[in-house]
Amino acid sequence: MATLLDIATITCRYGERVVCDGLSLAVDQGDIACLLGPSGCGKTTVLRAVAGFEPVYAGHITLGDRELSRAGFSLPPEQRQIGMVFQDYALFPHLTVEQNIVFGLHQFSSDDRRRITRQMLELTRLTDYAKVWPQQLSGGQQQRVALARALAPKPQLLLLDEPFSNLDTELRRLLCHEVRDLLKAQGTTAILVTHDQSEAFTTADRIGVMDAGRILQWGSARELYDTPATAAVARFIGQGQLLPGRVEGNLLTSVLGVTDLSAVAASGFGGTSPLAGISCGPVELLLRPWNLVPGSETSVLGRVTAHSFQGAFTLTTLTLADGTELHSQHDAFARLPIGAEAPVALLPDRLNLYPANS
Repeated sequence: MATLLDIATITCRYGERVVCDGLSLAVDQGDIACLLGPSGCGKTTVLRAVAGFEPVYAGHITLGDRELSRAGFSLPPEQRQIGMVFQDYALFPHLTVEQNIVFGLHQFSSDDRRRITRQMLELTRLTDYAKVWPQQLSGGQQQRVALARALAPKPQLLLLDEPFSNLDTELRRLLCHEVRDLLKAQGTTAILVTHDQSEAFTTADRIGVMDAGRILQWGSARELYDTPATAAVARFIGQGQLLPGRVEGNLLTSVLGVTDLSAVAASGFGGTSPLAGISCGPVELLLRPWNLVPGSETSVLGRVTAHSFQGAFTLTTLTLADGTELHSQHDAFARLPIGAEAPVALLPDRLNLYPANS
């Protein structure tokens, strides 16, 4: 699939403070991409640079065959054919839903404006609210108005800046699915910015995990979850914890005992990753809740210190003799009372190991 947006080694800064340095990514036509990371990591700055609200001091940004930004040059936002949905929706309170949608269609004929507005109202299921003021709508409905207004001029690229952050959890979940279906139905290429992993995983085709102005890993939700490229990505993505360990040849030693890594593939479990270059020395082991299972009589003992009901499973906290707290979603632990002791072991399924202090 052809690349639509190309961001090549851009540097953005506010005064002397560099927000992102040498950042690159490419978004294919029709894809929904996401920049995922904590507050202050630079993801909104990248979005604003693409929109034309912030200059770049190095590198360049192109959309299709048009250059949008480079050092010393920035195409005005209104000439970029880019739509944007803001965190607070930025609807005009003195205009009805219908008038908000038609606002950006001045370049179309009156007949086309009516046709496009009608299509957008139908697409976002807002036909019955055409004459309603934005302040009379729910948060989810306002979000759909903002989306309809941004999509109406048929932009080449749509930018969504934390569009679900003001909504409650259940509505956010539903709208993530709705927005993805809507964008896919329109064939719209989009970039979503969020700090919420569930939003990113539900909505996006490709996700870039950001920290300190850099993209640590770019991939699908499955790739990020199953094989985080670095310990920093592993800390941010999904449930899990990093434990110290040591690799000597094929043997991994940790608080859970010794694991023979050469036997992992033979056992039918997923392979360890990333192990390249780790043949001897200290490591960090990413322990997911499914990796901690009931052990044998030779296994270390853990004391049940907490249960946390998660709906589909119960997350049990087990504390080892040295004070290390581990978490498991295994049913056998969930049935034990607080204070009970049980042997615990490492299940070598989709293990991820990283050089210590990486």
